[in-house]
Amino acid sequence: MRSLSRRSFIKVMGIAGLAMLSGCQEIPGNGTADGSDPTAAGSDTPQPAPMELIITPTGEFYVQSFSGVVQVSEADWRLRVFGLVDRTLELTYEDVLQYPKVEEIRTLECIGNPVGGPLVGNAVWGGFEAEHMWEQAGISSDAVRGRFGAADGFFTSVDLEWLTQPGVLMAYEMNGAPLTAEHGYPLRILMTGLYGQKMPKWITEIEFVDNKPQGYWERQGWSDVASVKTNSIIWHPESLAAVPSGSVPIYGMAFAGLRRIVDVEVRIDEGPWLPAELMQQESSLVWTQWSFSAPAEPGNHTVYVRATDEEGFVQSAASGSLLSGAFPDGTDAIHKVVFVVND
Repeated sequence: MRSLSRRSFIKVMGIAGLAMLSGCQEIPGNGTADGSDPTAAGSDTPQPAPMELIITPTGEFYVQSFSGVVQVSEADWRLRVFGLVDRTLELTYEDVLQYPKVEEIRTLECIGNPVGGPLVGNAVWGGFEAEHMWEQAGISSDAVRGRFGAADGFFTSVDLEWLTQPGVLMAYEMNGAPLTAEHGYPLRILMTGLYGQKMPKWITEIEFVDNKPQGYWERQGWSDVASVKTNSIIWHPESLAAVPSGSVPIYGMAFAGLRRIVDVEVRIDEGPWLPAELMQQESSLVWTQWSFSAPAEPGNHTVYVRATDEEGFVQSAASGSLLSGAFPDGTDAIHKVVFVVND
């Protein structure tokens, strides 16, 4: 598995302002051992598509901001599961380590990620399946939602179907190491099919309730469901990159949450949509990397990408401005990049 620099994303104008609106920010960094940027704009050498699954380094993974990074003491931290349950649980860090451990690669995306934006990452998460806690607590038939509280004061809630679905992971490791403070140490929750807005870090309580309390971002007008939309991103070439004439390598990723990506198509300028080669994973919870190669004459060109998911949805909306479209429930607009072919 390899990493890929995402410095190019940071160059997108206006990204910081949009990220603040949705509580997300990007931590820049390099994804190669020697500190080089494998997708640097202006390179005279065509950049081949990665042939292995890209894992986002922890230091480059986007960070969700609510009220700053919380430094949580392991000794003092507790996770309380209560409300409409048969028995209340109060777990220490040592308690959660006793559950059977699982490790899974999963993609996580911010609901505020604009078209082609950097607020998405792919990591190896280690933790335990939440169903162990639900079995111990015994969820009442009167419960309709789970309400989350976190050490930073953040709160949100989800319908029971999301919280009790298979694969809900309580994560305490990221990429083979304990979670960093920025990513939620000592524990965060990961629910398949949802944007990061619904998955608190530094989680301290899960209350089962018979109503539908709105969370912080939901009260600001963001979606109360926050399910991932089908989207695709061009990683290479970068916006306004200069590339040599000849065959231009084009590649990126597509993601649709619970739905598998079945097709990715690329269009150059006003040409036809043509199929890209897919590097699919066994799980739909991991982004699908795609690649395409096209001859291009000298001059300016625009490349577009669109994805199709297993339910038959095809991206069709125009991307418009980077500062619009993600609010209030994410975006499935088509990403496009302008690049320059040199003589």
